[in-house]
Amino acid sequence: MEHLNAVILAGGSGTRLWPLSTPSFPKQFLPLPNGRSMIQESLARVEGLISPEQAWVVTGLSMVELVQEHLPSIPVSQILGEPVGRSTAAAIGWAAATIARRDPHAIMMVLTADHVITKIDVFNQSLRLAARLAGQGYLVTLGIKPTGPETGYGYIRYAAPLSEGFDHQAFYGERFVEKPDVATALAYLQDSHYVWNSGMFVWKVETILTEFQKHLPELARKIDTIAESMGTAQERATLDELWPTLQTISIDYGVMEKANKFAVIPVDIGWNDVGNWEQYGSLFPAAEHNVRSVGHHEGLGSRNVFVYNNTHRQVFTIGLEDVVVVEMDDKTVICHKNEVQRVKELAESKLKNAK
Repeated sequence: MEHLNAVILAGGSGTRLWPLSTPSFPKQFLPLPNGRSMIQESLARVEGLISPEQAWVVTGLSMVELVQEHLPSIPVSQILGEPVGRSTAAAIGWAAATIARRDPHAIMMVLTADHVITKIDVFNQSLRLAARLAGQGYLVTLGIKPTGPETGYGYIRYAAPLSEGFDHQAFYGERFVEKPDVATALAYLQDSHYVWNSGMFVWKVETILTEFQKHLPELARKIDTIAESMGTAQERATLDELWPTLQTISIDYGVMEKANKFAVIPVDIGWNDVGNWEQYGSLFPAAEHNVRSVGHHEGLGSRNVFVYNNTHRQVFTIGLEDVVVVEMDDKTVICHKNEVQRVKELAESKLKNAK
């Protein structure tokens, strides 16, 4: 597909998988069971749709070299390094404005660097339908068909059918809604017109840039100036001066909640956003009694345990249940599976104290 470009957002700070994942080595660089990192998988799964010349990454400036190391096929000029994090609207806007200068007719797929997708063919087919609709001027989002009343994700409600093709169906998007409480999430499931917000989008660069001009005009103006300076002697100075002044706002709040021509493709792609230690652990094979481990571990009578041992030491558990153990050279974290979300709390307090 000649005008198709893939933009991988790789700016995450990785606090939910601390201490393995840190701001200088966030989760998109962590190894999966097959030995490849999540960011390598993100590019690999769209290789049938684009060439490396049509792949872009937006990441933190401090991580540009790591991205180059993990994705050597992407031209260095297509790894955009943000001086500071300014959320997804700025990252997407910068990529769109940069791509538009090379190909005004480009369609961009916004993909994530730190999610796992197991049904690659199904995923690619959904992107083909999304690209077709994007060509007709729609802002298209992939919605994950919910498997339970999850409170950790935003949801999207869709309405009437719009189109079908490539074994998928697209619907008119109705609205984006915030992360719900359990009762609301249950109501969404019963409604059956709600999907989880995957954070993956497909649109023409000109369509999204028009939306930016409409809903985030100041951001659009500054990003245009930054894109204009790229490849010139002023590039660094312009970026350093303007980037920190950009509004910190997500693409959902800034654009999608206000857009009226958006489409939703509900997908079942074996998606896991690897948002905590339990989800990361679930990627690894289970032994007896659902014991999963990386590195040396022996469990006597332990059940439903994930041990990540990043050291040469031997780790033994006896009679543990529903626990995650993370063993690093200088830190050990032991956490009940019901509390894995609180790892972020711990990480943030430690990082603050470190400063």
